[in-house]
Amino acid sequence: MEQLVSLVEDKLKEVFEEERKRNVCHPFQGECVDVMEKFVMGPGKRLRPLSLLLFFIGGGGKIEERKGVIRTACAMELLHDSTLAHDDIMDEDELRRNAPTVVKTFYDKYVERNKEDVKTEKFLFISRGTTYASSIAIMVGNILYSMAQRLCLESGSNIAEMLLELFDVLNYGQILDMSCLSTVEDYKLNVIMKTAIFFKTTACIGLTLAGRSEHDIEIGKEWGEHFGIAFQMRDDLLDIDPLNGKLRKMGSDIKEGKKTAVVWTALKEGVLSKEDKEFVEGILKLNEKAFDNQEAFTKFLNILRGKPSEIVRQEIKEHHQKAIDALKQLQLKEEGFSYLQQITDLLLH
Repeated sequence: MEQLVSLVEDKLKEVFEEERKRNVCHPFQGECVDVMEKFVMGPGKRLRPLSLLLFFIGGGGKIEERKGVIRTACAMELLHDSTLAHDDIMDEDELRRNAPTVVKTFYDKYVERNKEDVKTEKFLFISRGTTYASSIAIMVGNILYSMAQRLCLESGSNIAEMLLELFDVLNYGQILDMSCLSTVEDYKLNVIMKTAIFFKTTACIGLTLAGRSEHDIEIGKEWGEHFGIAFQMRDDLLDIDPLNGKLRKMGSDIKEGKKTAVVWTALKEGVLSKEDKEFVEGILKLNEKAFDNQEAFTKFLNILRGKPSEIVRQEIKEHHQKAIDALKQLQLKEEGFSYLQQITDLLLH
């Protein structure tokens, strides 16, 4: 599996060199490509390109006979990072993977060059620096998407069409996420549209390029849906994990007013005592202000870490099993199957 990750990362470096040769005719353009490359090449598991390659290999495909599949896998990483560049603007995040986000990087560059950030009376942005950084970061995200689309076109119009559909669903999912998820059904739909859809697509493309049947491709999508849902649930658990404090600010999703799988579970009838449920509901109504009280914040998290987290862990196990069952139905080649099983088992850790 490490060899496949190395193949993807080496190819990504080539893709960025191609981008420099194709489009850079001014030093600032070169600087933007440098920022994009640093952002994309930051630490990460590369699950999206890796899963595509493993479904391709498991489906009977041979990389040495279709070397373009590595470039298609790279497209999945570029598209993922294009959405992250935009997400970080919308969430006003300064760090991702323990490094400055694209928008924060360009804001810092602006301030460094202009010595101070001049306040404005504009409608959306409070300063020239935030206007500049957000605008550049949006365009960087767009360029990453265009790079991904170009790579997919090399594998055929059907693969490019799959990327287009993925991009559409991801954007509609983000719109839904920002428009207030008012029910647990909304939450589940949003998880499918923002997380599971990516893994459904990587399975679909990998199996398509391997020449597998439509029936097998649908089974691959089942893996992607169950894996993606459980992947997001696991992420929701990490958000309140005290051992994960170095990686992300504990309770960050909740502070931003987002109801996670754990919160939705806590709000179900019969999960908590009446007293604890009322306390949780009271905290949620106060939004971020409630967390000014450290004692209340700690109590809130401890309640969520109890029975609600136990129920979510059980749901993760159920989705994990369904994902494994889908893999077994596909009768994949051993190398692809064993590594996909390892990736799926990450859900349990």
